[in-house]
Amino acid sequence: MKTFKILIIGIFIITNILMCNEQNTLDILKNTKLKETYYEPTSKGGYLGLSVGILFVASFTTAGILYTMPEKVTKWNKKEIKYIFRNYKKKVSKGPVVDDDELWLNYIAHPYFGALYYIQPRMAGFDWSESVFFSFLASTFFWEYGLEGFAETPSWQDIIITPAIGSLLGEGFYRIIRYIQLNDNKLFDQWWLGKGIIWILDPIGSLIYSTGLGELFGIYNKNKKIQFISTPILPNGKGGVQLSFIINF
Repeated sequence: MKTFKILIIGIFIITNILMCNEQNTLDILKNTKLKETYYEPTSKGGYLGLSVGILFVASFTTAGILYTMPEKVTKWNKKEIKYIFRNYKKKVSKGPVVDDDELWLNYIAHPYFGALYYIQPRMAGFDWSESVFFSFLASTFFWEYGLEGFAETPSWQDIIITPAIGSLLGEGFYRIIRYIQLNDNKLFDQWWLGKGIIWILDPIGSLIYSTGLGELFGIYNKNKKIQFISTPILPNGKGGVQLSFIINF
C-alpha cells in the first residue's frame, strides 16, 4: 500500500514537472504531505490484544520495581514473598481488607493505572462502558488478585478506587488525547508539548501508534491519509490560474 502511494505521488510530480516551471514544482513538493486526524486502529481486537501484551510486560516490570522499594512504602513482606504460592493463598484468603498504604499510592498511583487500563479499549474503539468493565477486570483480577496477590492482601481501596476514579480520569485522558490529535498533535501550538502530553497520558498507546509497533502487527490508522495537492499553472494572459487536485488515501 505504501509503495502504491509513493508511486501515485511520483506520477503526479513528474506530470507537473512537465506542465510547470521549477518554482511551481517546488510548491507541489511543499504541498504534498501526510494528513492525519485522530488515531483509529484498523482492528479493535488486534489493538487491544497488543496493548494487553504490553500491559502484561509492563505490570511484571512494575511489580519488580515495587519489590526493590522499601517495605515501609509497599507494605510487602519480602521474606514471605519467597514462598510465593503459599503466600498467595494466605493473602488472597484474608482479603479484601482496608489497607494503610501511602496516600500517593492509593489516590494518585492507583487511579493513574486505572486510567491506563481504561484507555486501552477506549483507544481501540470500544465505548466507555466496555472500557470501565475492562478497567475493573484488569485492576481487580489481573493486579489485586493476580500479581499483587503474591505479595499483599487485596485492598478494598484498590478494588474500588482504581477502576472508579481511574475510569473517570481515563475518559478525561481520552478526550485530551483526541483534542491534541485533532489539532495536528499540537498543544498551545507546540508539537513537542502535544506529543509529550500524549505519551504521559497513554504511554502504551503511544508505543503502538507513534513508534510503528502497531504497523509491525498489521494495525494501521484508518484516518491516516496522503493528501496530494497538484498546482499546474495554465496561461491565461493574466498570470495564470491555479488548478488544484486533492487525492486522499
